[in-house]
Amino acid sequence: MPARAQKASKDPSPFLDVEFKSLPAKAYRRQASPASGEVVDRVRGEFVEMRGFSPTVDQAARLFHINREECDRILAGLVDEGFLKRTPDGRYRLPSQQ
Repeated sequence: MPARAQKASKDPSPFLDVEFKSLPAKAYRRQASPASGEVVDRVRGEFVEMRGFSPTVDQAARLFHINREECDRILAGLVDEGFLKRTPDGRYRLPSQQ
């Protein structure tokens, strides 16, 4: 004969009695995190390691597994600081390369 399951008590445990709090809308937005600094370092490393590397934003986004907007922001920041240059055809490369 199978064992009978115990009936759940009608009085829930006190530790489950948690007050509901709504989160502010800004909590749902993706915030810049320390991980984004790691992504920037990884992007730099790839350009240094692969000397002939000259991807478009879309190619770089796929390679680095990040969305296009974040990739565009990172690459533009690297151009602004002089680490990369953007060619007329929309590719990014190290400034020492023609």
